[in-house]
Amino acid sequence: MSIAVQLQTVLAMSVCGALMGMGYDTYHVFAGKGRLPAWVTFFLDILFWAGSMGVVFWVLVRVNDGVVRFPIFIGMLLGAWVYFIIGSKKYVQFLYAVIKFLRWLYRTIVLIINTLIVRPILLLYKLVFMLVTFLMTIVLTIFGYGWRIIRTLMSPFVRWGQQLGKNLYRKWAGFWRNWKKWLFSGKKQKK
Repeated sequence: MSIAVQLQTVLAMSVCGALMGMGYDTYHVFAGKGRLPAWVTFFLDILFWAGSMGVVFWVLVRVNDGVVRFPIFIGMLLGAWVYFIIGSKKYVQFLYAVIKFLRWLYRTIVLIINTLIVRPILLLYKLVFMLVTFLMTIVLTIFGYGWRIIRTLMSPFVRWGQQLGKNLYRKWAGFWRNWKKWLFSGKKQKK
């Protein structure tokens, strides 16, 4: 393997080490904000390190066909060390600023949606409900007064109808009694 490929490999591994440091900081900032249970944190730690190793191996295959040598580890450690010495604090501050901005953006979007969509729909719903309730009250009131007027006008006819119904019932009951007597009296005579 030529010296150019070895230098390119060490440089690529140094970049991978710095990126792993950035990933580590990113993961810990978001995991700390989430306040996750211990078992979830353990599972996410395993995923993080497995993912990091997968990326490192992929880069190693692309740069020098996957040949692992001691300078690779020195390059990764050098990249991570330089990142943690020079850029870690600034990167973490940047992450907190991004999180703060995203929270502000989320609250603003929710406020805009609430103001422009949800509140007008709720107001329209309340207005329609009030209008329907008002109209139903008017209709029921008119119907109630109309029913009272009709009932008052029909009350003499109701009494007359009740009397007529009683008379018809008596006549029908009498007719039915006579019919039974006539029908069953013929059977007794035959015996």
